[in-house]
Amino acid sequence: MEATEKPVIDQTVHLQEAALGFPEALATAVGLIIASSVLLTATQGFGAAGFIFGLAILIAYVLMMCQSASFAEMAGILPTSGAVYDYLAAGMGRFWAITGTLAAYLIVHIFAGTAEVSAVGLFAQVNFAIFANMPAETTWVIGVIIVGLFMVVNLLGINVYGRVEVIMTFVMWLTLFIFGLIGILNAAQSGISGYFGESFVGTDLTAILSMTGLAMFLFVGVEFVTPLAPELKNPSRNIPIAMYLGLTLVAVAMFVYGAGVARQVANVELEPGVMLFDTPLPIPTFGEAIMGGFGKVWLGIAALLAGTATINTLIASIPRILYGMAKDGTMPSNFAYLHPRFKTPWMGIFLTAAIPTVGTIWIQGDIGSIIAFVLAAVCAWIFSYILVNIAVVVLRIKRPDLKRPYKTPLYPLPQIVATLGMLITIWYITPPFLTPSQIYLPFFGMLVVCAGFALIWTYGMQGLNPWARVEPEILLKEEGLAGEA
Repeated sequence: MEATEKPVIDQTVHLQEAALGFPEALATAVGLIIASSVLLTATQGFGAAGFIFGLAILIAYVLMMCQSASFAEMAGILPTSGAVYDYLAAGMGRFWAITGTLAAYLIVHIFAGTAEVSAVGLFAQVNFAIFANMPAETTWVIGVIIVGLFMVVNLLGINVYGRVEVIMTFVMWLTLFIFGLIGILNAAQSGISGYFGESFVGTDLTAILSMTGLAMFLFVGVEFVTPLAPELKNPSRNIPIAMYLGLTLVAVAMFVYGAGVARQVANVELEPGVMLFDTPLPIPTFGEAIMGGFGKVWLGIAALLAGTATINTLIASIPRILYGMAKDGTMPSNFAYLHPRFKTPWMGIFLTAAIPTVGTIWIQGDIGSIIAFVLAAVCAWIFSYILVNIAVVVLRIKRPDLKRPYKTPLYPLPQIVATLGMLITIWYITPPFLTPSQIYLPFFGMLVVCAGFALIWTYGMQGLNPWARVEPEILLKEEGLAGEA
């Protein structure tokens, strides 16, 4: 099918092709998901809901495995840096592409990125003696320094990013698994029943669903490997395997680590309304319970690596999505600039580093804000995921001729299961310890902002029809991949 031509950004300079292999793809998938804020979310979930949170994790795992099938199919059709933007533009038009992408990957970075950078500082404070006397409201300094470090890593090239990410992710995952396994095998010291303890939020279906949104945060973001497609060797093979295996490794780590902590650390009340598992303190307590002072330091390093690996991936992936959008004319052309030597999108990297820097200084270590931000981010991610599922179905109907190196098994069952599950998750997103307004107001606010920008930019600035689908051939040509479709 012949694509309609349209003006695009200069196509003579492109990202570095085939620079990364499967280890980097897998490290990106796992490293983005297992973050300091995820460890905090996991302990809070198990502390509040015990085995019920374990059931919620199973549901979230199944939903994300189904969702990954959609991303894998679309990444095969469009192995571009624009990733989710290109998938939605091809399936639903630029309005939905801009709205869904900005809400779930740039605006949400205000919430998830801020949560992660803040959590890194708080975890460093409780895990390392050198920071022990630092007030919680000043721990943002640690997070900001780490952001600056990984901004430089990503400015210097995708190869540097890949090597650093593989090492950090391997050490972090293996440490969580080892400590969790020892915690399971040792005699329980916390007095809980079973492996995860009892639930304090109820045991019925509503209780499980109310914790599924929190459990989803343990898995969302696996698709951050897709913007690296132009720089991956054999992306149509490596991306699906990286996502499926990555989700499985994360699930294993969360179950083993969660059970180990629950069995070895008592979730005591620190002050009225604040339990130990609501804070970063279980990490050093658990490490010391397993291996004494050495274990405290080792697990503390792993927790720090969890945060740094996530920050590294965010700074690598989001700028490439912005680069792809700029190539299509739906973001300012500055985001399409690549450094002539390092082939990295410097403008996007600077912006991606700046957002959580400002956010973490603003909230100054407020744990309550972190959890609310996390769930607002989950809503935005889920919204984008649903749009991707719709795009897969639309392209199956409209463009059955497209080359699909990876096709969803049992299509369209995974898309149906994922979409219905995501909608139910949003409905029950509020856990008992938060109010709906703390989550829904920032979520809907970001959607309104992104939708307004989409209409103003396409209609007013670029003179584009925001509702018309963009043929995949055009998006591939913009990426310098003409002939791939």
